[in-house]
Amino acid sequence: MIRKRHFVLALAVLTAACQKTPDPPSSISLPPGLGDRVRVLSADALVIDGKHVRLANAYAPQGIPDARCWAEAAAAKQATLWVRGHMRDARDVTVQPTGGFDEFHRELAVVQVDGVDLGQLMFENGLASRRSTGRDNRFPWCEPISAKAPDAPIVGSLLDDSKR
Repeated sequence: MIRKRHFVLALAVLTAACQKTPDPPSSISLPPGLGDRVRVLSADALVIDGKHVRLANAYAPQGIPDARCWAEAAAAKQATLWVRGHMRDARDVTVQPTGGFDEFHRELAVVQVDGVDLGQLMFENGLASRRSTGRDNRFPWCEPISAKAPDAPIVGSLLDDSKR
């Protein structure tokens, strides 16, 4: 009786393993122009054509577990979603290496998306600070942000009507 159960169980497992995997749903689509060329790891770290790249001219907030506070983690999530959306709509991406590397040996580069500097665009939208040349180039995302702080991103407010 036990052998018969084992046989039936083994037969069921083999039958399931041999069945054809269904095609993915048609609602899953690749980005229109970049396909699988670009993978966004975080807002300032990407894999482009299989090469790990870090933005040379922008430093985005870090996500969990590297964030120094919840505000930084939330900002990192928003910045990453913004970059993914930007990449999804892009048609062309170019990488201009600067010759440097980050602490994880990712190549530092200026990345242009459809001819526009991604790091500069992130800075202008308040999603990243400028990458500094100091030892710790992290912007203090957890401290109160001042427009006068060196390398501070532009932060808009509902109360700021100068942009309307």
